[in-house]
Amino acid sequence: MRRLVNRTSLGPITHISQEARVRLVLTELGTTFIKLGQMLSTRRDLVGTALADELSRLQADVPADSFEVTKATVEAELGKPLAELFETFSETPLASASIGQVHRAMLPDGREVVVKVQHPGIAAKVQTDVSILAELAELAEEYVSELRPYRPVAVVAEFRKMLVRELDFRRELRHLQIFTRHFAGNEFVRFPVPLPGLSTSRVLTMDYLAGTPLSKLGDAADVDRNELASRGARAFLDMIFRDGFFHADPHPGNILVLPGSVIGLLDAGMVGRVDERLRGQIEAGMVAVMTGDAVALTDLVTQVGEVPADLDAAGLQSEIADQLAFYWGMPLDQFNLGTALDELTEAVRRYHILLPPPLAMLLKVIVMLEGSARLR
Repeated sequence: MRRLVNRTSLGPITHISQEARVRLVLTELGTTFIKLGQMLSTRRDLVGTALADELSRLQADVPADSFEVTKATVEAELGKPLAELFETFSETPLASASIGQVHRAMLPDGREVVVKVQHPGIAAKVQTDVSILAELAELAEEYVSELRPYRPVAVVAEFRKMLVRELDFRRELRHLQIFTRHFAGNEFVRFPVPLPGLSTSRVLTMDYLAGTPLSKLGDAADVDRNELASRGARAFLDMIFRDGFFHADPHPGNILVLPGSVIGLLDAGMVGRVDERLRGQIEAGMVAVMTGDAVALTDLVTQVGEVPADLDAAGLQSEIADQLAFYWGMPLDQFNLGTALDELTEAVRRYHILLPPPLAMLLKVIVMLEGSARLR
């Protein structure tokens, strides 16, 4: 088959992985399916690490709306002419993603801001797409036995809830307010300060942070990378264990390096929460890992996750014991936390155990953070 299609338009994709082809399909299907892929990238326990890593690369490079369309949206949402609201407003967006686009602007008092504006009609399109997905999920769960362990109906329900929330910019505004309050005394971490008076469900105005994305830092000589990684790790440990509220999309493009090696965190649309019960389970898991207690760790995994009726608990415990034995006593400079978590998640997936969404998201964030910290 490969020889036959090499000379057709399918030729370029015959030599890439199945995971990459899934990513390309979702990209071609558009906004809703790109968001579905991004959500599934947090569910390594469902789709596996290879597909999760590939889906985490999904980016929606959506053509920008014309300035006239954007201007009309801002004026309709904020109830005043654009010239009264802003001293300047760049007609060319900084970026255009699946749900909205971002413009630089300046307030009449000289304060520099960015304005995130939702694409017109995107909410209706998303609702239609998700309704189709929900019907397909029900059919898949009823008639395709191979897909039942993946709980497609539950996955789509989780996705619908996440996406509906992301379409309401007031939620991101509230997240930014919470992060700003939590880190008010931290001089090394900054979040954009939102402006509620210039924000609605479809327009979000916030401070402009002038810095360099971590993905474009290159060989900047004036940056202490070890200190930067340490500050980032401490910030996320504070979010998870002190606040129980963490930024859930810390890819290198959302992390800015500001003057003085200050960390700026952008895009607070996706967040995770850790309640007291989950925090206690995480701490118990860490104790089990540090003491090499495979029995306790296996029991914890089966308590936290949704387990199938025919779970082979002895097999799972044996696999976890092998992993703990391999990593036990390994020097820190040789230890890769992301790899260790991926191996544990793969074991959980093979035994068809579903982790609760907040824990699955937290594992994804930890893996992503380690990758960002190792950037050179």
